[in-house]
Amino acid sequence: MSMPNPNPHIQEHTHDYDEIVIHVGIDPENPEELGGEIDFYMEGQPLRIDKSSAIYVPKGVKHGPLVWKGVAKPHLEMTIMIGAGSLAEADPGGYQKRREND
Repeated sequence: MSMPNPNPHIQEHTHDYDEIVIHVGIDPENPEELGGEIDFYMEGQPLRIDKSSAIYVPKGVKHGPLVWKGVAKPHLEMTIMIGAGSLAEADPGGYQKRREND
């Protein structure tokens, strides 16, 4: 719905699992448009995301931070951790711990 706080809220990290990162625009009139701009870093290289997309991140590949550059409309972010058995295994970036400490 709005810019994350803090931004970025996901820092550089790796996983012991393959991951699929999905960003989906939810405007039914224009579902390909994300409704925002995000810089998604893989191995230190930024990828600008402004369309609905899915990014495959192989296990062991450094990725993050995710930096929101702008939000014009609500959109969804979802990750699929292939083989992770728990939130702790899927969240080495520490987002869940930061939420618990707030």
